[in-house]
Amino acid sequence: MNRKLFGQKLKNLRKLHNFTQEKMSELIDIDVRQVARIEAGESLPSVVTLQRMAKILAVTPNDLLNFENDEANTIKTSLKSDIIDILSLAKEEQLILIKKLILAVL
Repeated sequence: MNRKLFGQKLKNLRKLHNFTQEKMSELIDIDVRQVARIEAGESLPSVVTLQRMAKILAVTPNDLLNFENDEANTIKTSLKSDIIDILSLAKEEQLILIKKLILAVL
């Protein structure tokens, strides 16, 4: 299992539910430092902790452990961000040409 991806997924879900690390640690009954280590990809939760996390985050344990779509989305998000950065440097006439090129490719 990729600990970094798991930690990022957990962090994103925690924030989606507006939980602080402290609140999450209370809800799943582990030390707040352990939540931080898990989110940083330094540690993995026990099976019991994984089940508690899934319950409070309203997902299944399998949802927490499945990274296939996450990796694709991460790559896609990164590419979009890169494109936006590049486009911010373009002049108006270049943007018009880029738009035409994109429409021709799609």
